Formats: sequence, structure tokens, C-alpha cells
Amino acid sequence: MKNKVAWLVFSLLIVSTMLLASCGSSGNSSTTSSGSSSTTSATTAPDASTITVTYGSVTRTYSMADMQTFIAQMGFGGSRNQDGSVNTTPYYYYQGVALTDIIKGPKNSPGVEPDGLTAGQSVQITGADGYSVTFTYDQIMNGSFPTYSLSGSPTTPAATTATIPMIALLYWINGDDLDAATGPFEMGIIYGQTLLTDASNWVKMVYKIDVIPAS
Repeated sequence: MKNKVAWLVFSLLIVSTMLLASCGSSGNSSTTSSGSSSTTSATTAPDASTITVTYGSVTRTYSMADMQTFIAQMGFGGSRNQDGSVNTTPYYYYQGVALTDIIKGPKNSPGVEPDGLTAGQSVQITGADGYSVTFTYDQIMNGSFPTYSLSGSPTTPAATTATIPMIALLYWINGDDLDAATGPFEMGIIYGQTLLTDASNWVKMVYKIDVIPAS
């Protein structure tokens, strides 16, 4: 009888030890899983549905509806890749807002620089994918960009006001909204002729415009 009792007690001790080990293992697994989930959490991308314009401490934010209260600019635009190649469809017809107008602000609502840019200032354009381009005063005001024919060969546009390249925040392409991989806003270069500009000057998914003081 004593042997049976001893064996029963011994068996209970073994079962208890196994249960405790199981609980400890389960707790460790949960902690590890939770920690892994925390360290692999995705970084939130910037909101490209609005445009934030800054100059020093002055900030303005514009939605798509706001952008459509500006004077609309329309023209042809297309890009030439760094290797000299062009897309199957080399150019499109765009509508948007001139960068100079965005900086001044819409009618009856001053922008970050109501009187416009001054010599020496520049403007940085940033997309939600992290790509950014800084345009000089000369590029913004005078459209000083290399231009190319539809085959990608260097060419010079006609010297008229209507064909001076214009930096614009684009929101329509051939009458439709920009696609999700490009818009809702894209900074590009448009004008009255079907000429191309360097692809490096085009910024997709624009969400931020910063005016940089003259150095």
C-alpha cells in the first residue's frame, strides 16, 4: 500500500512539472511573437492627398478642391530617361497649377510668398516615395531646362512666351485624374509644344513644397 501511495505522489509530481514547463514555453512564445510584430511594423507613408507649402514659419495646406480654385494651366508634357530613351507614349496633355501661383497663393488668400519668389530663392519638391528635386529661381521663372524632341534628341523650343517650359503641379492627364502610382499630384514641366524634358525633373505623389531662402 505504501508503495502505491509513493508511486501516485511521484506520478503527480511528474505531471505537475510537465504542466509548468508547458506554461513557461507558451509564455515565452507569446512574448517573442509580440516583440517580432512590434519591430517589423511598417512605416506610415506621407499623406499625398494634400499639398503642404512652407517658407520658414509660414505654412499653407491645399487639398485637390483648393488646387482647382487656382488658375488652371494646360499644356503638353513628357520626359526623356537618363539613358536617352523615351516612353512608348512620349507625351501627354496635362492640367495643373503653375508652381509660381502656388507660392503666391490663390486669389484673396495669400500663399507663403504673396509677392512671388525673389532672385536667389529656390524651391524643393518632395514626393511620398522620398524622391525630391530642388528647382532654381531661373528654372522656375524662366523655364531654363534642356528640351528634347519626341525621339529624345536635344532641341530648342520656339522663343515665344507660350512655349516657355512651365513647372506645374499636375492633377489631370488627358482629362482624367492621375493614377495612384503617380498622383494625385505630380510636379512636371509643361508647355505649348510637344517637347520632352529630363525625367529627373518630374516628381510623383507630391505632398510637400518648401521655399528655400536665398543663400
